[in-house]
Amino acid sequence: MISSTSLYEPYASANSVGNVLPGGLPLCAIMMLVLMERHEIHQNQLLSEYHDMQARNSFLKDMNKALAALRANRPTDEKTAKDYGTFVDSQGTTQDVFDWMRQKGIPIDGDKRGVQSQFDAAINDLKASIDNSNSEGQMALIYLQGLLDKLNHVAELMSNLLSKDQKIKEIIIGNSR
Repeated sequence: MISSTSLYEPYASANSVGNVLPGGLPLCAIMMLVLMERHEIHQNQLLSEYHDMQARNSFLKDMNKALAALRANRPTDEKTAKDYGTFVDSQGTTQDVFDWMRQKGIPIDGDKRGVQSQFDAAINDLKASIDNSNSEGQMALIYLQGLLDKLNHVAELMSNLLSKDQKIKEIIIGNSR
């Protein structure tokens, strides 16, 4: 017959005083590791979204410069055909408006030259692309703010956890004196 006192381990309760788990790490340390991992994940997502936003803003600047070039080169009558023009993009490269719009998937009619109605259609299509990109940018900004809130929440949780752990240690030390 096995008695209940034969299973008694005098030092088993000593490990549970500091919430030490079987792996040897205190519960607070494991929670901190998990929170640090979450913080790093949110930080990487935030950095990625930030870079996407910078790229989107550069693209918007380029679209506005192309729009300005189209407006500046727009013929005054329907019979005159003019070149769509050029602009300097955000990287400092001179871009042909016609080729740039085709490359970016923005509809543009004709060839390198257009009449007033083709310019008007290109201007309207470019404005629609700008509006679409602005809408996407606003949604990305809302998502970015959410990520920032999550990052701040994790940092606050870590701070609270450290504070509570420190208070518990101070109480234990104070009681042992």
